[in-house]
Amino acid sequence: MAASLKQTTSEIATAFDKLLSSSTLRLRTHDAGCVSVVAVERYVAVPGSSVNNNKPTTTCYYSYDVTVTDGVYRAKCQLAPELNSLVHKCVLRTGVEIRIVQCSFLYNEKCLRPGCVLIEGIEFGGERSPLLQTLTQEDVGSLPFFTSRVRNVLAHSDGPLKVEKKHYLPLWNNDDPYGVLWKCDIAPPSNGQALECNLSRGIHLCDLELFWGCTSRFPPVLVRVMYKSRLRFFGKPDGRIDIPYQAYFEVADCTGLMSMVLWNGMCPEWYQKLHVGTVILVENYAMKQAFGSRTQPTPADPSMTVLRSTEISVNTLAPTGKITIIPQEAVKPEWKLPDITYKFVTRCQLDNLSPGDTCDVIGLVTFVGRCERIKKKDEAERYWTYRWVHIVDDTTEQPFILEIFASSQPEAFSNIYPMSYLVCTQMRVVGEARGHTMNYLTSSNESQVYCAGYHRGQPYVSHPRVKSFIKWTKTLSEEALLRKTVIGGYYRFPHSPDTFTPSSDDSEAPSLTSTSELQQEMEALHYREHRCLAVQGFIAAVRYVAWPAARGASRGQPEQPMPAATSSSETQELRDQAHQGAPAARAGAGTPLSESGEQNNRTTGTAAKRTRCPYNLRVTKRRYCTGAASQTRRVTKSEQDAPTDEKTVQADPRKRSRPQQDDSEQPDPADCQSSSDTLAVVTLEEVPSPSWECGVWSAVQQHLSVHLNHSLHSASVPRKFDYKRREFLMQQHNLHPAKWQPPPAAATACDIEDFIPVCNHGYYVVTIMGR
Repeated sequence: MAASLKQTTSEIATAFDKLLSSSTLRLRTHDAGCVSVVAVERYVAVPGSSVNNNKPTTTCYYSYDVTVTDGVYRAKCQLAPELNSLVHKCVLRTGVEIRIVQCSFLYNEKCLRPGCVLIEGIEFGGERSPLLQTLTQEDVGSLPFFTSRVRNVLAHSDGPLKVEKKHYLPLWNNDDPYGVLWKCDIAPPSNGQALECNLSRGIHLCDLELFWGCTSRFPPVLVRVMYKSRLRFFGKPDGRIDIPYQAYFEVADCTGLMSMVLWNGMCPEWYQKLHVGTVILVENYAMKQAFGSRTQPTPADPSMTVLRSTEISVNTLAPTGKITIIPQEAVKPEWKLPDITYKFVTRCQLDNLSPGDTCDVIGLVTFVGRCERIKKKDEAERYWTYRWVHIVDDTTEQPFILEIFASSQPEAFSNIYPMSYLVCTQMRVVGEARGHTMNYLTSSNESQVYCAGYHRGQPYVSHPRVKSFIKWTKTLSEEALLRKTVIGGYYRFPHSPDTFTPSSDDSEAPSLTSTSELQQEMEALHYREHRCLAVQGFIAAVRYVAWPAARGASRGQPEQPMPAATSSSETQELRDQAHQGAPAARAGAGTPLSESGEQNNRTTGTAAKRTRCPYNLRVTKRRYCTGAASQTRRVTKSEQDAPTDEKTVQADPRKRSRPQQDDSEQPDPADCQSSSDTLAVVTLEEVPSPSWECGVWSAVQQHLSVHLNHSLHSASVPRKFDYKRREFLMQQHNLHPAKWQPPPAAATACDIEDFIPVCNHGYYVVTIMGR
């Protein structure tokens, strides 16, 4: 273990002992030591009021537990609801260094359960904790949790500190399994004699309706899993179900296809054990009338009988369901279970499909976008997670454009990278969107994603289309393919129309937002949230900014070929991608896109003519406290003395995860990730270049009541892919993890600015003036 663990004093023990010895059970300090955040975990909030003095809590849908360490102890603490926005903006995240300047001891007088520490005030230190840079995950996992002899403190738990809740949710969506509750190990099959006995009492799916209403105990059914849906979480703060999950499986035997539903506690037990192609024996289930409003998968075999009137319901209660997995080598031909069939299409065949059709695709990844989030309709703090991906096959140079939503496969979803094989099943065709005649594919509820490391043993490996594709990839030039690969950056498809036309019929049409409401809309965005807004105004200025010199060359990093150096056919493909949805920069002042989740902000334009020093670091430290800590200073003197036109860029660190908003929708290196040990704003020198201003701009810009002045974050710049440093690139463009992970060994000296932008000609900054 690192030398830092040999220290004899503990900041956690010192602070918490003072807190627990206090008569008020609240501690406020200005000389708190630094601790490192190693976990930020989310769960559904518990309704009610605080147990200390019956002080009401802020209304919120989710609560957070934060685990910190000082190198001697670990401690899990609750986060005050007033500080939830720090997590929403990904300012309070794993790997950062903080000081707990105010906390209190929380307990319930009506029960004998242990209490816990509530964090009420935070001051941020380093963006990258120096302590964690010397530790491994094993070191952190071996640290003991803090305990007190004064009071009964619950500082360690596999579940939430608010014991009314039994499990954590994933940090950024509700669709993925997360935590120790979810089991991946395969249960051993029962002995052969008992299995044969149960099979002899079995029944076919088509005969189940004969028993419906006649008995409460149905005979066993032997089926194969044909399709698997994503998880559905339906928990609410006032809900009484401990594990409110639901998952649909389409199962089949020789007589037909029927839905099987896993409810509540059966989901953590079996969801990750059951895969497409798995043969199972189901006992102690119930029969229910099928829910008709949900989406249904489209069987690839048109001859298969689909039984939609009823469904199999497997729950932990009344009765307790039983599932037995049959090993593949034990499956007998006389059972006549259907094989898994696929409907693979090539890129040439895609344009002949109709909107709403489903298909399966295989291809070689050439572009992977960053993970983003969109809010679910009419649901507070609930988001879909998705990313855009391009794959190519052997039929044409045009790529498949895939909109891949999280499918409850978090490892596969975060492990997609260029130059790897990708298989997506049950993808739905979207066509003729916003004037585009080219089809693209989006995920359905039953889509499954298979990337590098997940192909072995899958039923599709013997499919003729897959074999022919693999044969084609062996003829490719790795060097030529690498020149076409791109990762990250701003991406939107279909593109915004050249002319904005509001339409009440199109739910996806951006809403018209006034410039006075724009800042409020941006402040409401969460980490990596994606929204479309339309702003009406006058173009007051346009300025071209050239890229600064690549830092990778100055650091001795090997440069990869730029697109301009490719062959004529490769250059034409890049042009086609730029026209049809490739991650290239486009100007579009009509419908700016708001995106959240980076460390700096950008808006629909900037007119400030500042002189920026090359890679000038402006270090800004801030303190965050709840209302109870309102006497604590939140703004340092250096922030108060900042120039007016810099104020928005150097704004509250809670806004560093703010949307990267710019009407030009252009990559901008003006904001890049901090390379210092403190939370900082980094700006790059802008190369002098031609610009244009309207005649009245110079006269009115000094009299504007509100001047939104931001820049595009460097993560919005699409960059050339480097296979050797792919782990670093994947880490940059995936969502921030809920538990601390050490950076890849090859990424310790990496910076995102080392990677060459695809758009090597610069970008435009557009200033829009509203009323």
